[in-house]
Amino acid sequence: MYLPAHFKSVDFDLALRLIAERPLALLIGPDAQGESFGTHVPLVALPGEGLVLEGHMARANPHWGWLSAQRRVLAVFSGPDAYVSPSHYDSVKNVPTWNYAALHAYGEVELIDGGADKDALLKRLIGRFEPDYAGQWRGLPEDYQHKLLGAIVGFRIRVTRWELKLKMSQNRAAAERQRIREALAASERAADRDTAEWMARLEG
Repeated sequence: MYLPAHFKSVDFDLALRLIAERPLALLIGPDAQGESFGTHVPLVALPGEGLVLEGHMARANPHWGWLSAQRRVLAVFSGPDAYVSPSHYDSVKNVPTWNYAALHAYGEVELIDGGADKDALLKRLIGRFEPDYAGQWRGLPEDYQHKLLGAIVGFRIRVTRWELKLKMSQNRAAAERQRIREALAASERAADRDTAEWMARLEG
C-alpha cells in the first residue's frame, strides 16, 4: 500500500493490538481465472515468534481451494477511522482528510481440514471471542458437531511480510494534533473516539 514514512509503523505490538481489536479481515487472493477475490473472515494471531494468523471459512466458499492452490494471500485489517476537518488547522489553506489505521499482512496459506485439528481451532477461537460458549459447544450432539466441522475449512497464514499504516496526523503541528484528538475524543461517533485513542497511543 501507499506508505509515506511519517505514517509507517514497525511496532509489532501495535500490529498485534490492531488484529486483536479489529479481527475481521479481508482475505484477498486470486480466483481460478487469476482475478482478485475477497473473503471477509475473523482472524486471530497465534502466540509465538513471528506472525501466524488462524481462521476458517465455509466449505461452500471456493476461495479456500484457490488459496490452497496459489498459496499466497493478503490479509487486510482495517482499524478505526475518522474524518478530519481542516477547521483544526492553524491556516485556512488546508483541506479535509481522513485518519485511519490499516495492516496488510502477506503470507502463505496452510489448510487445516482434519476433524480433530478443526475442532481444536474452533476451541481456540471460542476461547478468544466467547469463552463461556465452550461448554455449549462441547455439549452439542457429536453428529451435529461433525456436521458443522465438515461444513468449514480451517487455515493458517504464515505471514512473511506486514505493513502497518497509522495515519494519525503525525505530519501536523503538535497543537493541531491536540485539537484533532480532542475533537475526535468528544465525538458521538465510536470510530472517532477509537481513532483518538490510537492518536494518543502514538503520542506516548
